[in-house]
Formats: sequence, C-alpha cells, structure tokens
Amino acid sequence: MKQTFSEEMNIQDEWYKEADTMTMDKLPAFLDHIMNDYNHDYGTICHAITAGGLATMHALDRSDAGGITGFQAGCIMWQFIRKWNYSSNKSGLRIVDYDDFLYPQYDYKFNKTLSSDIWEAIKREAAAKIKEADAEHEKFLKDLSQYQIDVAAYISKFPDYPTNPEKYEHLSCGTGAEWEQEAIKEKSGFEFAPRKPYDGAYGNSVYQHWQSIVNGVVPFGYRVSKEDD
Repeated sequence: MKQTFSEEMNIQDEWYKEADTMTMDKLPAFLDHIMNDYNHDYGTICHAITAGGLATMHALDRSDAGGITGFQAGCIMWQFIRKWNYSSNKSGLRIVDYDDFLYPQYDYKFNKTLSSDIWEAIKREAAAKIKEADAEHEKFLKDLSQYQIDVAAYISKFPDYPTNPEKYEHLSCGTGAEWEQEAIKEKSGFEFAPRKPYDGAYGNSVYQHWQSIVNGVVPFGYRVSKEDD
C-alpha cells in the first residue's frame, strides 16, 4: 500500500542522504521506491524528482566512466539549469551566493557589472526582439485594415454590437460558468464579433528599452567591465 506523507514529515531528507551515496546497482530500486511507494502531492513530487535526479547523477559519477572534477561538476550544474528551466535563455545566466555578503573580500562579486560578451549578447537579443516586434507591427497594420472592414460588415448584421459588445465578443476572462456558456455558444455556431488585432510590443516601454540597449545604453545602473576588472 502506498504511503501518504507531507513535506513536514521530512521523509525527503532521508532520500537526499541516500541519493548522495547512490550507485548504479541500487539506483533502479531507489527510483522505484520514491516514486511508487508514496502518494505524492504538489510538493512531495518535487522532492522525489530532485532526489531521483541527484541519485542518478551520483550513481553515474560512481560508474567506471565517472570520477568528475569540480570543474566538470560546475559545467554539469549549468547544463542542467539551462536544459531544465532556461532553455530559451540567449544572453547568459548568473547565480548569486548571498552567503558571500558575510565576507568583505567578495565585494567584487556584487559590483553592478556585465562582461563585454554578455553585454554584446544582450544587445543582439534586443535587436532581434525589435526586428520581431517590427514584423508583428507590419502584420498588425494589415490585420487592422481588414478588421475595420470586417467589423463594419458585422455591425450591419448586428446593429446593437457597438452598445452591447459583451454579447458578441469572445470572452477574454471570466468564471467557470461563463466559460461554459462561451463553449455552448461556440458549439451552437454563434457568429462572434471579429477579434481586434494586437500590436505586440511595438512602441511600448519594453520596445523603447530594447532600443536603448541597442543604442548602447547599459540599463539598471550597470556598467560593462573592463578585462582587468
């Protein structure tokens, strides 16, 4: 019978201890235990996946091909972070260890500086986003012209649309009951009003921020470090 537990029971602490000593021969049974012997909830499944991942990495490191160095461990950590949660990142990542605030010799770690390669990557990404926003804006202008034609035709069929838009427009947010009614209207073949096109980021504060970056303005009080910083 599966066990039910909560994070407060701290069963996961034993998993992490066992994960640290994992070997390839013990790994399958360990993974089966933490996944199949418990009824997991929203929090405990996170511990199970974390413990399972750590156990797998420790077991692989204890295999004949293992025995990695500290440098390799750092590479693996960054690979994992990127592949797991930041696969779309293009400009770089940074981890801040705030324990270093306790030691004055680490003041350089908290300087508001960017390396030149990170800054160039940020500028490239800002330029790419501007290009995407410009293309979206061109499409928006075409779609807007068609929308104005379509909405005029719609009003000719449903004259009360301008004064009673909520009756005819698609629901953008609402309660569960309201979404059920929306689904019923769609299935019935109800003719909704044309959707007004969206202009994306063109010209807004985010777009202006990207343009400032492309122009070479380093934001947020940062500076680009010199090679000897």
